[in-house]
Amino acid sequence: MKFAGFMKKGGLIALALVIAIALDTLLAASGWVQSSGYFWLDDFELTRRDHPEEVWDRVIYGSSELTSGYREDISRSGYVNMGMDYATICDLVEILEGGHIELGSELVLALNWGALSDIMDTNPTYEWHRKWYEPYVYFQRDRIAGFVTDGFKALIRAGEPRARQWLTQTKAYYFGHMDGAELAGRVEKLHELYLTGGLADFEENIAALDEAFAFCAENGVRVRALWLPENPAAPADEVDLAVREAAREACEAAGVEFYDMTDALPADCFYDTGHMEYDHGAVVFTEVLDEWLLS
Repeated sequence: MKFAGFMKKGGLIALALVIAIALDTLLAASGWVQSSGYFWLDDFELTRRDHPEEVWDRVIYGSSELTSGYREDISRSGYVNMGMDYATICDLVEILEGGHIELGSELVLALNWGALSDIMDTNPTYEWHRKWYEPYVYFQRDRIAGFVTDGFKALIRAGEPRARQWLTQTKAYYFGHMDGAELAGRVEKLHELYLTGGLADFEENIAALDEAFAFCAENGVRVRALWLPENPAAPADEVDLAVREAAREACEAAGVEFYDMTDALPADCFYDTGHMEYDHGAVVFTEVLDEWLLS
């Protein structure tokens, strides 16, 4: 009898587990978190929202400096701006090999030291960071917990129901310009945080370039690389220059075209050291870049 009771209880536990897994899978597949408007979206999710097509034929990938610089709305070249906060080449390899996007004919890598840094924290909400054994509800726990909390507060009249305020969310763009003191402070801070360890802090991402090139070769995708413009008003960091040359060497060794835009823009095009000012700098950058993208 005890064994039968144990099996009965075990069966109920197993059934509950199966139901939980099924509901978790359905929630993940529904895309409700990303489409409902109740939740803040990361940059990958915003790109997905704005480009629902199954295949992205032409893609330009990079970190937030690309996000703020390449203006899809005025570009003649028709590339998807896959600029994302804290995006690295290691991220790109996970994206490609994990099937998170399907490339069509072309991929352009918009490189800078940030996109090649091994020590800069990434955005943990990017979907490729979810482990295979990790339930979707757990992976999304921060966003879902906030939604549930807001709903409970509204239920007991201790707050307002959450509005669908993120339906029109955009990526982060930059307006205006840092003054000289602010720019000098930014240069010093970036150096202290990310540029004191030399090339050793960039080895994994530089090596990942070859993995990205190999994926493109195997899948018939044309791949090119560019080095993003840098503010000439900010002193060049020696490590930054060394990383650029290491990236150039990796591209040349693989037979991948490398377009060096380091000095392509004047200082009035920049918000800070590398983020371009949206209303002017991004327009100039997009016009210059289009000439190369269409070549």
